[in-house]
Amino acid sequence: MATTIRQVATAAGVSVATASRALSGSAAVVASTKERVCRVAEELDYTPSRLGRSLATGSTGNVGVILPDVTNPFYTSFLAELETVLGARDIGILVGDSHENPELERSLIRRMTGQVDALILASSRLQDADIAMAADRLPVVLANRMLEPGTDCPDRLSQIALDIDPGFTEAARHLWALGHSQIAYVDGPLHSWSGRQKRESLTRVCAELGMSLIISRTEQPDFSGGRESLAGVDTDEVTAVIAFNDQVALGLLSALRDTGIAVPERISVIGCDDSLPNGLAWPSLTTVDSSSRTLGALAAAAILDPLHQRTGTVPSRLIVRESTAQRWGRAATSVHTGTSVVT
Repeated sequence: MATTIRQVATAAGVSVATASRALSGSAAVVASTKERVCRVAEELDYTPSRLGRSLATGSTGNVGVILPDVTNPFYTSFLAELETVLGARDIGILVGDSHENPELERSLIRRMTGQVDALILASSRLQDADIAMAADRLPVVLANRMLEPGTDCPDRLSQIALDIDPGFTEAARHLWALGHSQIAYVDGPLHSWSGRQKRESLTRVCAELGMSLIISRTEQPDFSGGRESLAGVDTDEVTAVIAFNDQVALGLLSALRDTGIAVPERISVIGCDDSLPNGLAWPSLTTVDSSSRTLGALAAAAILDPLHQRTGTVPSRLIVRESTAQRWGRAATSVHTGTSVVT
């Protein structure tokens, strides 16, 4: 049975009220008494009740985190960093999974409000107005998402996003340098803000380079969705595919292998997030690294400083591995030198 504040007070020879004030660091308690109460509390392994603290101070000591897919390894690293930073400050984390469903995300926000001191909405699928409404009730950190320019931003809303443009620009230029002129992009859910950033980046750079870009979509940005998305990729036309995330790319690799299409000899594949454990993808996956751990650290910093509205971005970069190669039978042009090699 857990030690109670009353047991600590009795052992220290003070009232419950004095013990409570001593443990909260109140200046109203003399130093010698405070030291005695704290020593007894440590000896008895006393842990303050979060419920009791909530009733006394109006603070729950908890932060709510709502994710679109808790099984995605991208969010595993994100949560790990949140737990490391916030846990060190004795802040608990309540996690909700919206399963890519905006209605469920709204419901989770309603249920968590009153149980947490702040919310972190990761890759939110909600409309801007819904996010602003949540921030009117309690502090909100928007992670991997930004409100539209010109939108009235509540004072208690911080926004930390991934700057996907550098990494996706590198990805398209990498494929162009390898001789790929017709590529496909398998996009994610309709309401994904980051998906739109990826589409816009690829559309811009492909137009600049004179590359043909075909866009398809999967509403399931996971392994199964990746396997099914192959049906929307014309493998007789395109020679490279960029996927919404690593999970979709992993599914694509599996489906391509089942159909006898060699990667990267016949088709090159690029993922996004650099979230897969080493050795899980075969061949090893070329991907755009967007550091979910850094995103988690910045979100935690915003939670710890709720009185200041924060806005920031996390840069992305391309990591080249073995799932991309020169297009068979075509010239591969060097981005830097303009030289070409024919196989």
